[in-house]
Amino acid sequence: MSNDLAQHGEPRSAAEVTAALSKALPEREIKPTVVRGTLESLVAKGQAHRTKQKKSVFYSAATTDAAADAGESGEARAS
Repeated sequence: MSNDLAQHGEPRSAAEVTAALSKALPEREIKPTVVRGTLESLVAKGQAHRTKQKKSVFYSAATTDAAADAGESGEARAS
């Protein structure tokens, strides 16, 4: 799912991500609540960003530099 966000390039709503997944995987039932939960999980892991515009929430992929920095700092702490 984070790949879909990265490929699109601009923030997308959970509904837009759900529609794209449903189109890409027509044989599967894609539930909006599952997509939203997965997106929130990616945000919690630092793999995606959440922005709010009025009452809407949009998700975008975390930059690869930020993800790499998070991984390096985690490795440094573990040493």
